[in-house]
Amino acid sequence: MKIEDLLLNPMMAPVFIVLCVVLLLMTLGRVVFRAAPKGIDWALEVAFIRLDFPPAQRLVAQQLAAGLAEIVGMKIKQLRPEHNLSQIAEWTDNHIYAKDLITLFVVAFSVRCDPNTTFRDLVEKVAEKKTEHHGAWVALSDSGA
Repeated sequence: MKIEDLLLNPMMAPVFIVLCVVLLLMTLGRVVFRAAPKGIDWALEVAFIRLDFPPAQRLVAQQLAAGLAEIVGMKIKQLRPEHNLSQIAEWTDNHIYAKDLITLFVVAFSVRCDPNTTFRDLVEKVAEKKTEHHGAWVALSDSGA
């Protein structure tokens, strides 16, 4: 049997119609019923900041920037290491003050800062705290405690 004979066979017409309908439904179904957006991946949005820091501080810089992005939104894309906490606080839409950010960093990372603390200074302080904290765990594990 040739392909032309199959296509022209009246018994095969319903099979082709069903196949076309299934293919059409599968195509339209993917377009109409898309998965809901999952939100913004802030870590990806602020990955640019890593380039402004030495390798040992890059992860901390990205994590801090992602946390700030949750507060300031897409304005985080203007973040540079020389921006201070007062400038970053001004980017918020809901009027957060630098003292609120300072409180956040004191509670979260036990680092002292002021409104003129730059993002670079903040990254250095948090990276240092994390190193101290990690060193304490290593000392405890080495002592057998």
